[in-house]
Amino acid sequence: MGIGKRLWDVTRANVSDFASAFSVDADTRERRRLDNEVEREVAQEVADTIGAKAGRRARRAATKAEDAWERAFEEARARGGPGTNQREIEGWYRTLEVPVGADFATVRKSYRRLIAQYHPDKFASDPEKYAAATEVARKITNAYDGLRPMLEP
Repeated sequence: MGIGKRLWDVTRANVSDFASAFSVDADTRERRRLDNEVEREVAQEVADTIGAKAGRRARRAATKAEDAWERAFEEARARGGPGTNQREIEGWYRTLEVPVGADFATVRKSYRRLIAQYHPDKFASDPEKYAAATEVARKITNAYDGLRPMLEP
């Protein structure tokens, strides 16, 4: 069906509904009243289905989660965000084994060296060493990720 035909059908239907709204015929008014009543009943039945109720609960839960996320984000931004604490920044430098205030190239070089040294895949045969290496690699990566935005050119 072409777009022109579809527009013509929609226009014709709207004109018919518009004309019937001003009809003084009792049968037409009664039919319109019954149609409206049936539409309200169907809408109420649909609104009371399990799926509709679950959807409303899911939307409420999603809205609450979004609100909690926004509040947490705003609180973190009000505190200055992660990494503004000088002790934490110094800890990152120590973790990466570079002097405090080192430039980005030095930090990146140290990060790559330490990750190569403590990467968990090197210790895959021993579960205890693997777990320890995973934790060390996680700390090294967190330190690098904390310093990178401040130092990156």
